Amino acid sequence: MNAVPSPAPRVSVLVTTHNGAPWLGATLDSVLAQDFRDFELVVVDDASTDRTPVLLAGYAARDHRVRVLTAPRNLGVVGARNHGFAACRGENVALLDHDDLSRPGRLGAQVAHLDAHPEVVLLGTGVMVDTDGRLRPDPPAPCDPLGLRWALHLGNPLTWSSVMLRGTVARRLRPFLRAEYEYADDFDLYHRMLGLGAAARLDAPLTVYRWHRSNTTHREAGPLFDRAVAVLARAYRLWLGTDAADGAALAVRHLSHRQPVRDLATLDRVGQVCWSACSTASPQDFRRPNARRSRPRPRPLGGTLSGARRGRGCREPCDISGGDRRCARDPPPRRRTARRRSRSASSVRAARGGRSLRV
Repeated sequence: MNAVPSPAPRVSVLVTTHNGAPWLGATLDSVLAQDFRDFELVVVDDASTDRTPVLLAGYAARDHRVRVLTAPRNLGVVGARNHGFAACRGENVALLDHDDLSRPGRLGAQVAHLDAHPEVVLLGTGVMVDTDGRLRPDPPAPCDPLGLRWALHLGNPLTWSSVMLRGTVARRLRPFLRAEYEYADDFDLYHRMLGLGAAARLDAPLTVYRWHRSNTTHREAGPLFDRAVAVLARAYRLWLGTDAADGAALAVRHLSHRQPVRDLATLDRVGQVCWSACSTASPQDFRRPNARRSRPRPRPLGGTLSGARRGRGCREPCDISGGDRRCARDPPPRRRTARRRSRSASSVRAARGGRSLRV
């Protein structure tokens, strides 16, 4: 391990790698080329068997800001990240996968935003996706704290390599990442950070995600889906009760993974999930994140539009035939009779001094 520089930097950049030699050099170069200079680069070598150790030794010898931690055995994604996070000394911690890139202004822009917004504890950026050298923008996501809080209850709009954490707040989590959510450990972390402050996102594309077949996102798609569902089910339980797991699966499948909805009943259930997610990100909750809240009744997730979806708290289905989207418990609509219309016209004429007015 390299000698630890002093004093502690403003930012620690955390990179973990296992046999990442084909991509790691460009990743480290993108960090060392940052306009913002007050940082350390903490790299965890998770028992690599390729040229990664030699590559890291060369970077550490050339730049004192590079700190290499060598794991005695393969710790896995969560274990390596927790090991590296424990060694980070920075006021803020920037996250970066070993195969992604940070554009030169990333660290400076994120530090400036965190300094200007003390309520923000998690900050992402816009992302460009690199597929065999062809760049395209990642789908847009909300930037404001309230919109991003809502989006995080429908899927994961943040790329790990774009995120910077307020280190003083993230260190309150024990553990930093939870092994039972491996492959969706980032998504779980974002939800836990929402309990400690606000999340925000810079719209500028300051991160490049390099897509390839060995990405964990594609290689471990099955476990990732199951654990992302578990994260959202925990968040939905307060609103959907025993239907929380079904609602979370719908959100991940159709809103996060963007699989098409093929029938109206499923479409309506997805709409109910969106309503529940909106309830979790209400303005009152955002303004007072630590305030005590009354516990709402879990709301059913049925196959038809329900009063619960409209915020009425009832469990009866609604009549949606013929375009009438009234709740079953609503009173029938009132209709004005000819006598009431005549009375209204007389009242208007009297008020106008006898002049008639069409009503």
